[in-house]
Amino acid sequence: MLLLILLATGFSNAQSTTGQQQTLPPSQATVTSTDLPEISTSTDEQTQSFKVKVNLVEVRVVVRDAKGKAVDNLKQDDFLLLDDKKPQTITRFAVERNEPVAPGKSPAATTTPSDEVRSHLAGSWRLAYLFDDFNSTPNDLTNAQAAAYHAIDSLAPGEPLGIFTLSGQGTQDFTDDKTRLRAAVQQLQPRPTGASRPGACPPIDYYIADQIVNNNDQRALGMVTDQIVACQFEGHANEAALVLAQQAADREVRVGESQENLILQTFNDTVRHISSSAGQRTMVFLSPGFYIGRTQQAALTDSLNRAIRAGVVVNVIDLRGAAPNPVFGTDISERASGAAYHSADMLQYKQSSNLAQSDPLMQMTNATGGKYLHNTNDISGGLGNLSAPPEVSYLLAFKPQDLKNDGKFHTLKVDLKQPSGYLVQARKGYYAPRPGGSGDQSEREIAEAVFAHDEIRELPLHVQTQFFRSGEDAAHVYVLVHIDVRHMQFHKADGRNLNELTVVAALFDRNANFVTAKSSTVKMHIKDETLAGKLNSGITVKSNFDVNPNSYLVRVVARDEQGKMYTQNEVVEIP
Repeated sequence: MLLLILLATGFSNAQSTTGQQQTLPPSQATVTSTDLPEISTSTDEQTQSFKVKVNLVEVRVVVRDAKGKAVDNLKQDDFLLLDDKKPQTITRFAVERNEPVAPGKSPAATTTPSDEVRSHLAGSWRLAYLFDDFNSTPNDLTNAQAAAYHAIDSLAPGEPLGIFTLSGQGTQDFTDDKTRLRAAVQQLQPRPTGASRPGACPPIDYYIADQIVNNNDQRALGMVTDQIVACQFEGHANEAALVLAQQAADREVRVGESQENLILQTFNDTVRHISSSAGQRTMVFLSPGFYIGRTQQAALTDSLNRAIRAGVVVNVIDLRGAAPNPVFGTDISERASGAAYHSADMLQYKQSSNLAQSDPLMQMTNATGGKYLHNTNDISGGLGNLSAPPEVSYLLAFKPQDLKNDGKFHTLKVDLKQPSGYLVQARKGYYAPRPGGSGDQSEREIAEAVFAHDEIRELPLHVQTQFFRSGEDAAHVYVLVHIDVRHMQFHKADGRNLNELTVVAALFDRNANFVTAKSSTVKMHIKDETLAGKLNSGITVKSNFDVNPNSYLVRVVARDEQGKMYTQNEVVEIP
């Protein structure tokens, strides 16, 4: 049920249905035994959890020349991909072009049969601005508002834009109505979640607290203790200061982790919402940065994986602007000797905190092929430049060998075999699956594949769509997924050929908005003699949708228990 919940939530126009499916026609006889059916198919839209034996790691790469222009003529053999310094075999390779296609002309053709080329029309474009109202100061948001107003005024007629915030307040779904967009931007204001504010005692942030609580940093603890002596006890030593320092750090970590969860949840929801549209998908994230603790790094990686699979490019503007010259000494607003004594430590931790808050922003851009604009006060000019995805990007994927579900970080490096002075931009690593989480992770990956736009052919499936009108304003769409069982891969146990296939048929309207989805799970425990002679015609999974006459996109996603996938898009025009 988790998969269908994932498909049906996160979109204001999503609907959940529970229509019945005909999944195994009697004409394609299902052979059963007295103890275990050879083929069984669930029809209640509950997707059974299955074990992932092969994990696919996807890496989006943008290659730029010395002038910053994206390089568009590279092939799979030009890339070298290392996982923890070990060369990997690239099992999938796609070129994604985001250049407009002139009327009457076809997208750029692939240069070799093995290359997959996906081109997007300029008119099929979804752009979103995501504002960080958790961490931004009033000045940050004032500058961001001015830049957003200018960008809105520059929108072409019919060009939609979405305004979103981390808090979820003051958002505006995609529209080309400039009045409504400006009204949403006008509502922007800081909405802190309870973290320490300027003037707090002690003046520590989440980064320093995390060093104390999770990294046992005694130097940081001593600094905070002396700060409490200075600001609470007028510089007089007090035994309670150490306890208060530890309590302050614990409190700040709890608040910081809660805010991390909210940030990643909103980021995921925005990515999922953008990916309900076909074509170019670009998010511009405006933030002064935020800290991601070690315990949440894997969750950030999962979020970026979703963005990669959905084809969403994330560009980032650091709202802190141009960095001021380092300030040495003690802020005169700080009270007494504790702060003065640790002024050098405070400066060092402040600088480390600033760098740590920039790291998630850089990860977002490196992972998705976006740009990171920082150390500049030209927010308005930057927003205009970052409102489009790179002209060309490359999607590489590989299957790590002997990957353990231990949650450990793996370092990735992408190079060109012949660099030629090019700059290669790609994600820096990924986290292995966490222990015990493979089932839910698999269901989430299937759900995210539904909202992606690539087509994968790793399973022997054939998809056919049919429709017929049952009235003036009523029609039925049938999706037939034929499985060539003879060419499926199985593992043997107890004399049977075992595999399990999850099939999802999703329906999108003419504007690429998600309507509904139906899923079924085919469990195969097939005897050798049945596989050899009685299943030549294969089996068929059938889904049907009741619709109004219109244009629809049907996307089929299938995955077996070995991790192999099949995805296909079909357009249905009902006059």
